[in-house]
Amino acid sequence: MLELLPGIGVVLPDGAGTLGFGMTAEEAGAMLAATPGSHRSRQCMTLTRRDYAELRHAHDAWLGGILFDHAWNTVASFGGLVLTVAAGGPGRDDRLTLIAVEADASARTAATPEVVWDGIDLFGHPARDVVSVLPGPIDPSRAAAGDVTVPRLGLWLRRPPPAADRWSRLTLLDTPTGWDRCCAGTFACARGGDGLVGVLR
Repeated sequence: MLELLPGIGVVLPDGAGTLGFGMTAEEAGAMLAATPGSHRSRQCMTLTRRDYAELRHAHDAWLGGILFDHAWNTVASFGGLVLTVAAGGPGRDDRLTLIAVEADASARTAATPEVVWDGIDLFGHPARDVVSVLPGPIDPSRAAAGDVTVPRLGLWLRRPPPAADRWSRLTLLDTPTGWDRCCAGTFACARGGDGLVGVLR
């Protein structure tokens, strides 16, 4: 079971410890490397914050998971779940502020660990039932139709198209992330960032 602790981090399965916001890349990497399914990721994109002339575009790219920082490229797999980590924005480059969890539908079995917040398996129940018990306000995500954000928890529930009946991806954010220098946005850049600047433009 992966247990989400908003504002704190994520409790890893099988007594592997708590992956906590504020950890350095070395601390987070060592904790994840101790799990059997961990590996160093290789990404096709190598964009870093330096590749964006405007902070708003870097902010958007960070939220979308397309920025690459070699120090934070340890990925851990737990059954059918994949966990990735990232540092924050300006002034938080060396501290864990984002944890993403994704269910691999092709590998999901009855033994796949649950992803739990307050005793509720977020991936194990119909999406609308999960949303009905989350603390408000709950907002549609401006980044992707069908997603929802729960600012009080720093939680962004995401599912790939076509929209399935259950959530399959989530992002848990610490606050502050460091992107307050860019804008007041948490789950999307309030200044109209475009993370594809530098990729397609």
